[in-house]
Amino acid sequence: MELTFLGTGAAFSASAYNASILIDRSILLDAGAPLAVHLPKAGLSLDAPRSVLLSHFHADHTFGLAALMLGRVLANENAPSLKVFGPVGTTDYLQRLLDLAWGEDMRRLAWDRLELGVTELQGSDRFEVEGSQATAFRMRHSSRLNCLGFVIERDGVRLGYTGDAELSPELEALVSAADHLITEMTYDAEAGAMHLARRDVQSLMQRHPDTRFIITHRASDNGAVSGALMARDFETVTLPLR
Repeated sequence: MELTFLGTGAAFSASAYNASILIDRSILLDAGAPLAVHLPKAGLSLDAPRSVLLSHFHADHTFGLAALMLGRVLANENAPSLKVFGPVGTTDYLQRLLDLAWGEDMRRLAWDRLELGVTELQGSDRFEVEGSQATAFRMRHSSRLNCLGFVIERDGVRLGYTGDAELSPELEALVSAADHLITEMTYDAEAGAMHLARRDVQSLMQRHPDTRFIITHRASDNGAVSGALMARDFETVTLPLR
């Protein structure tokens, strides 16, 4: 399994772009980075992603999708179809996002040409994405939003992705189901609300010693976590980690 990190920063990071990770050049985990710039910079076309998994609707995880969708169809009249998987409310959110970004006419153009398929998920739902089995986990992050994490089983790897999350029994279940985990670590020295801090990640690592941790969604660049891989923008990693 190949991971390309298009954005590894938290919402207001001064040193990294917003969240977006590409799996095997076909599956996007969130879409916060300026994808119309970052995909070509990573040597990929806007046609590369075939499916997008949205963890929740905050801007730093979704706003790159508006440019990806319209830019894709304007650059290629025969652009391939796109599937989006996300929490309950994803269809309505995408309509409002594209209307705000480009207006109703361009939203309809992008939606129709991409034959956009939207699947709305709840915690514990099983689904298939690009030939791989996946499971959604309800995450605790924002009380106003439905928030998900995911585990994707692909090429012998069970990859977990927390999205944005606080410690919770559901997060523990997600980590238990994964042998590699992409986890957020927004806070460094001090813990805070709605996100994980360094000490939270370290405690997860202690409780799940058989899971390999990859850290992203960082607000600052204040040093490594022993035993974990610190993801960087435009870095490509091959799983399983050795």
